[in-house]
Amino acid sequence: MAGVKKVAPHQILANSLRSWAQENDLLADPYISGLITAVSNRKNLPMWASLNPLEYLPHALAQINKTLKRIVLFITITRNALVFLPVALTWYAIAKATSAFAIYTSDNTLGVVNFLDFWENGYGVLDEKWSLSHVATLDFQIILVIIVLTIAVTLIDKQFRENHAHLVTQLDEDRINLALSISSFLFDHQRVTQVSMNQSLAKALRDLSNSTESLDKSSKELGKTVKAIPSNREILTEIKAIKSRNRFDSI
Repeated sequence: MAGVKKVAPHQILANSLRSWAQENDLLADPYISGLITAVSNRKNLPMWASLNPLEYLPHALAQINKTLKRIVLFITITRNALVFLPVALTWYAIAKATSAFAIYTSDNTLGVVNFLDFWENGYGVLDEKWSLSHVATLDFQIILVIIVLTIAVTLIDKQFRENHAHLVTQLDEDRINLALSISSFLFDHQRVTQVSMNQSLAKALRDLSNSTESLDKSSKELGKTVKAIPSNREILTEIKAIKSRNRFDSI
């Protein structure tokens, strides 16, 4: 069975950069496009290593749910428009009732009727749809619709903001992980400076310390194993004892 060909580290990083950029529509970014080319061809890496990825990596824009946003906008506009409808409807009904009341009083000079009674009953002059009780019922229904729309738009907008915040957090985490991968790959390609030399020396010392600890543990285990092996004298004594038992058994 043929072994699976191992992908080179620089190719893994180039693929990760290209996939991230394509997913977030950032292939045209100068830093991204230049870094992909440099890593793929393994050229000018010391120059790219001198740049901080967290500073130069572009921020991916969170894709907004346009349909949900349009729904929120439509409900908000409708709610805001309906807020003034009860007031407008009430004043229009008052104007209708006032005009009808003037006609009624001019035709019935001897009749004694107050305005509210006339507004409610109409007396054949005012249309029933403009009566006080009917207009009040319409106002109540409109206000009820406004309350429902207010609750709906608040809940939808809350869900929209939570989804957007979660998406922004996820995009930031992906950007930081990619920046760490870039820094890790380019670390060994930095130009030799006092800082990089100190970092490399510190890394070498840590590796040497770890190797020393491992060697010390191996030596102790080997010492225990060697101590457990019988000495030549013990082996000869055991052989003599076996021979003595064989002679005794033969007699």
